[in-house]
Amino acid sequence: MNIVPKLSSSARTLCFRPRAVVGSHVVRAAISVSLALAIAVQFMLFGSTQSVQAQINLDNGLAITPYMGWNTYYGLGSNFNEQTIVSIADTMVSRGLEAVGYQYVWIDGGWWSGTRDNNNNITVDTTQWPHGMQWIADYIHSKGLKAGIYTDAGSNGCGGANQGSYGHYQQDVDQFAAWRFDAVKVDFCGGHELDLDPATAYGQFRDALLNNNSHRPMLFNICNPFPPNVFGQNNPPLQKSAYYSYSFGPNTGNSWRTDTDVGFPNSVLWPDVLRNLDHDAAHPEAAGPGHWNDPDYLGPGLGMSDAEAQAQFTMWSMVAAPLIVGSDIRSMSATTQEMLTNRDVIAVDQDALGAQGTRIKQDGNGDVWVKPLANGDRAVTLLNRGTSPLTITTSTDALGLAHASAYTLNNLWTHQSTETAGQISATVAPQSAVLYRISPKAGNDIPPSTSLSAPSTPAAYPGSSLYLALPGTGMTISSTFENYGRKTVNDVRLDFSAPQGWQVKQQPAGTHTVGTGGQVKGTWLVTPPAGTLPGSYTLSVTATYQWGNHHKESTSTQLVVTVPSAPPSGTGYLSDHYWLDASSSYSVPFPNASVEGYPITLQGHAYSKGIGVVPQSDVAYYLGNNCTHLSATVGIDDIVNQINPQGGTAIFQIFADGTKIYDSGLVTRAATKSVDVNLTGAKVLTLHVDDAGDGNYNDRTDWADLQLICGAPVNTVPNGPWTHFVPRSTLSATATSAHDGYPASSAIDGNLNTIWHDEFTPQAPLPQAITIDLGSVQSIAGLTYQPRLDTSTTGNITGYNVYVSTDGTTFTKVASGSWSSDRSLKSVSVNIQQARYVRLEATSGVGGYASAAEIDVANIPAS
Repeated sequence: MNIVPKLSSSARTLCFRPRAVVGSHVVRAAISVSLALAIAVQFMLFGSTQSVQAQINLDNGLAITPYMGWNTYYGLGSNFNEQTIVSIADTMVSRGLEAVGYQYVWIDGGWWSGTRDNNNNITVDTTQWPHGMQWIADYIHSKGLKAGIYTDAGSNGCGGANQGSYGHYQQDVDQFAAWRFDAVKVDFCGGHELDLDPATAYGQFRDALLNNNSHRPMLFNICNPFPPNVFGQNNPPLQKSAYYSYSFGPNTGNSWRTDTDVGFPNSVLWPDVLRNLDHDAAHPEAAGPGHWNDPDYLGPGLGMSDAEAQAQFTMWSMVAAPLIVGSDIRSMSATTQEMLTNRDVIAVDQDALGAQGTRIKQDGNGDVWVKPLANGDRAVTLLNRGTSPLTITTSTDALGLAHASAYTLNNLWTHQSTETAGQISATVAPQSAVLYRISPKAGNDIPPSTSLSAPSTPAAYPGSSLYLALPGTGMTISSTFENYGRKTVNDVRLDFSAPQGWQVKQQPAGTHTVGTGGQVKGTWLVTPPAGTLPGSYTLSVTATYQWGNHHKESTSTQLVVTVPSAPPSGTGYLSDHYWLDASSSYSVPFPNASVEGYPITLQGHAYSKGIGVVPQSDVAYYLGNNCTHLSATVGIDDIVNQINPQGGTAIFQIFADGTKIYDSGLVTRAATKSVDVNLTGAKVLTLHVDDAGDGNYNDRTDWADLQLICGAPVNTVPNGPWTHFVPRSTLSATATSAHDGYPASSAIDGNLNTIWHDEFTPQAPLPQAITIDLGSVQSIAGLTYQPRLDTSTTGNITGYNVYVSTDGTTFTKVASGSWSSDRSLKSVSVNIQQARYVRLEATSGVGGYASAAEIDVANIPAS
């Protein structure tokens, strides 16, 4: 697995790992663990991140609207040179980014190693920059773009020694201006080391920019990324933290960071996006033309789903944030390109009024945000933070719109317009956002606004966001259609769609007429067939209706349900089973490893089994009432002792169907605690870790030796509802391509912490395939595919073919399709086939690669 610690861009040159790195496709030499971890934490939490502009207070006329552009940090780390920047500038133009307003090509940490000549002028590596820095700035300008550069307020930078401008503010600014750069981003890693006062240091840098020898207007991005107390109590204090930059930022810079980094090189995740959004929203009054709150960069394609990336873009536009793309745009998907170039959404961010949007309602995971626009319209976002669909509702009165007989809702993502009498409602998919532009008028030629609630069914337990579909067991699904327009809608019909083979019984519904404010409800009894493979399945409801002079419309909504793996049986380790759902703050949960893939080590003792997480964390498993006992050892991993003396506290809790059955109390690095709980009657087990109230900095926590005692195997097909799989002990595997250390056998070894990965040095072009030998001809029903579970998604298979063969020579294709790029367990069913060999071929995958943590083959065992 890719277990490289996530570092700041410059730190990646020091990144350590004893084996090849899949995500960045390089092999890194091992260095001292203590040094490496110290670097990892420093840059993980405090690395550089952003882009720059000078504000109107600087009298340069820049950043009248939030600036837009691209930055090296998240997509490239420190691995770039002159040719890289040339290709990025070319791509900004060829992929349409420049045409819609993205101007700045920002060169972040990694451009300079801290060297100076005898006159203390900055010198650069001529191998990295053969034509020099002025040449690269001029090339960027030749494309109609502007050039940004990076430094630190201290002597050192976030990337290493002497990479800051302390003592040389004016000299360095003059040099940047002479090179014809248009913007400067100033980090604060070195500033913190010197205990500088941010307001004072950044004020001095502002003055240097205003007085540069070239009289060049230069944007100024203030980048103090340290939350208060991150290094320990009062270190830094609030007044020197990112949370306080709003107090001096408007008089000093064009933008200022409002929180820590939104991610790491090659990794931007949804929980961190929400965290940065919330802290950015704390002081909307500080933002305005020429000076903007900055929640950090956009991260499409760096670990978030397309829906999450679109939601981030939506929310950054709502809060009038600088729109700086952090991904490598040279490899962005067509979907990402279309998102980033949506002129209607960009117009919300670039609105001339310069108002930052604010949240006016929060109900559970559902938010309503509003932003006033210069022409009197309102931009409104319905944001779903959670993992289940939500129907989110507000009104034109709540938005502060003037009274009108009707209002037009322009959906800026679907480009569809509807009219409403005043109610605004939409069913929002998980971790997604709906963005409307609302005008206080509406013509008679647009359809009424309607809403169809997401299919609802009882959760796994009260308060849970998990929806389980058990093979052979019926579940009741319902959905409600409502009409918010002035016009009556007719012939309303609700139809339900389930996966092939699922039994659906609908209660009589027929068609209906629904007036303004009216509704109609549909109900269905849905049963997955026995033998349904574990994985996620989509259930859909579609409403069709007519309005006006026989205009036909339809709307659909979905619910994703999980068919769990069969309950554990006998004795074994919980961490060897597939989980239902898992989260781990700024990282991901690691099965059978500590955070970032290191061995689990507690009080000097190593454990081969367990789960490593960062609080807040939840990991849920399906037990199906078949287990009676769980024992474990919990504690703070020893690795924290090599990072920092601060932090390293947590509280471990266990819940059975939402009821707490274990609480460790405070756990520190000084000692572990034992777990011994009765699981009788538990259907869903959840392992929860809290940060004990001091933040999760340096909290690397382990659930070690999670040993289960369970009952006999639950009946499998054909004698019961659960899928049967070919025992792994009989399997062997080969692949068309495999990188050294990532063999095909890793996909069938039962270890979720190892992966098969195709060759990445040089890259092996898709399609690539892995073939599993079952040992004998058997009746095959399908397979499951577990993508890698580390912090990278590189190689996650998104397009596939499945082939079978009895002799290993002649193969027949029996299935094809696509999967989402996330880490959830996937499955594909086939009509019963006689086969000894099963081949999974990747036709598309993240980054153009193929990988797998585990593949299991479902069969119908002989009677």
